[in-house]
Amino acid sequence: MPTGHPDRRLTAILAADIAGYSRLMGSDEEGTLKQLNELRRTLVEPIIAEHHGRLVKTAGDGMLVEFASSVEAVRCAVEFQRRMAERNAATPSERPIEFRIGINVGDIIAEDDDIFGDGVNVAARLEGLASPGGICVSSRVHEDVEGKIDVTFADIGERRLKNIARPIRVFRLRLDRSEPVARSIRQAILFPAAAAVLLLLLAALWAGLPDRLGPLGSSGPGVQSVKPAELGAKPVLAVLPFVNQGEDKEPDYFADGLTQDLISALGQFSAVTVMSWNAVAPYKERRARPGEIGQALGVRYQVEGSIRPTDGRVRIAAQLVDRDGRVLWSSRFDEPVEGVFVLQDKITAQIAGALAIEVAEIEQRRVLAKPTDNLQAYDYVLRARPALQRPTRSSIVEARALLRRAIELDPGYAAAYSALAETYLISTAMGWVQSPEAFLARAEDLAHKALSLDASEVRARIVLGRVHIFHLRYEQAKAEMDQSVALNPNDADGLAGRGNILTWLGHTKAAIEALERAQRINPEMSAIDRNTLSLAYYLDGRYAAAIEQAQINLREALGAQFGHALLAAAYAQQERLNDATEAAAALTRVDPTFDPQGFGSKLRNPSDLAHLREGLRKAGLYATPSLHQR
Repeated sequence: MPTGHPDRRLTAILAADIAGYSRLMGSDEEGTLKQLNELRRTLVEPIIAEHHGRLVKTAGDGMLVEFASSVEAVRCAVEFQRRMAERNAATPSERPIEFRIGINVGDIIAEDDDIFGDGVNVAARLEGLASPGGICVSSRVHEDVEGKIDVTFADIGERRLKNIARPIRVFRLRLDRSEPVARSIRQAILFPAAAAVLLLLLAALWAGLPDRLGPLGSSGPGVQSVKPAELGAKPVLAVLPFVNQGEDKEPDYFADGLTQDLISALGQFSAVTVMSWNAVAPYKERRARPGEIGQALGVRYQVEGSIRPTDGRVRIAAQLVDRDGRVLWSSRFDEPVEGVFVLQDKITAQIAGALAIEVAEIEQRRVLAKPTDNLQAYDYVLRARPALQRPTRSSIVEARALLRRAIELDPGYAAAYSALAETYLISTAMGWVQSPEAFLARAEDLAHKALSLDASEVRARIVLGRVHIFHLRYEQAKAEMDQSVALNPNDADGLAGRGNILTWLGHTKAAIEALERAQRINPEMSAIDRNTLSLAYYLDGRYAAAIEQAQINLREALGAQFGHALLAAAYAQQERLNDATEAAAALTRVDPTFDPQGFGSKLRNPSDLAHLREGLRKAGLYATPSLHQR
């Protein structure tokens, strides 16, 4: 197993993007792209070179630049914003191009001329806080440049930045001419969709952008057709993110990990439905009353608690409440840090008892089995988990390194092997690798290793099932997905994986049932699984539902261009030919090499494939078939 360490260094990172890009592209796509190319040639690249920066990558509306000096990074940003302000003043326009810039100093990982790491992610988050034409920097940058550059700073306080464990103190540069007032709050709300459209057009992405895409909340447009409250007769439970009450906020990941482990353990009891981590994660920053959460998520019971690490011990308070706020059970726990698995066992068992779940002793032993005796290995796995839940190319590279360290510390840690297998599967699915076959083979080997250590390792079975689907080994895929659902009937990924294979096998209604259930448990369904749900709806003749899911994918996910194909086919079946033509044109624009012959070719049922191709032909995407294709 490779154990090489990536190149690390401390550097200043500048992240920039265009404010209101969707508005610019919507009004004049060709003109906007022409202006951006001209800007890069005449302004961006010369200023970066003058200040000894390295342009790491660009993606239409965004750029990432590395500097050896914080002073040079800020000087570059100030000069750039001032010259942009002068340019916009000299050529008045109703739709000026304005950049937002964030600068941070941090430890980064360098790999294949790219850079990754928290330093990059913080810079990207700071850029999102800047006004159009403005600059935001971290406190580290402020300390480095204060008194060395003729600008003033405004301290806007500590901010909790998305997917960054610690709060960051943020400073906004006061620029005399380049700090225009933000056009509207609406631009900030619409930006994630603009970024998605941009990256679809240019077929590129840069580190941190995917994380800017907001989660699909239970009240958003993405889940109106499948409400959490419709989960059925079984009681529905939400384990809310445990609050870290320690003085050091750095170990937030530990509180998150405890929450996720409880979700996983309770999810294995078939008598309840347990909401996924993605469904409850928004309540980490936004606390709400039990009634509000109950209504939003459609849950009957909620587990909430806090964790306080202190002096080598972990103190946890937890309680079970109903949607009316009545406390059904509460308890406090105090154990040495090394006893964290004992705490998990106690909490899980007592919650199960409070819910009057009767389980066989053998099942309870399986559910409460501790993953490893090595606390440091467990810590590495916890640190890697966020990357698996919200993957970016950079975070997956870091997660892979963390998981390898966990395995070095405990070669018998099944969950670490299955998580490492997931990193290879995710990289392949996202198109981040040059050799998909090699990465899939690695994922398969690691999943088998995990199962050889623990046959009940659900995540490993899901990875194997996905790999089997890729290789068209449908019966093997179905067997793995069926076992994963049997082991944990509340694992949204397992349910979605089962829905995928059932779709390809032609069991459309059963596929929809599994995918809808996965979406109810985890409203933030992956683009791949949502695409399959859209396809299943189409094959079932539910064209409006297929359109809804495809539209959500195109609005919320990067690289979801196949949504255009399903939109075109569904519109055509509804005789909405103008809409079908527009969707087909959008597809050929973002993916000129789209192959209608290959699209949907995994479908085993000939009538399903014929149905799909009929819609593509009606939309003008598929030529009249030859005799041997009929």
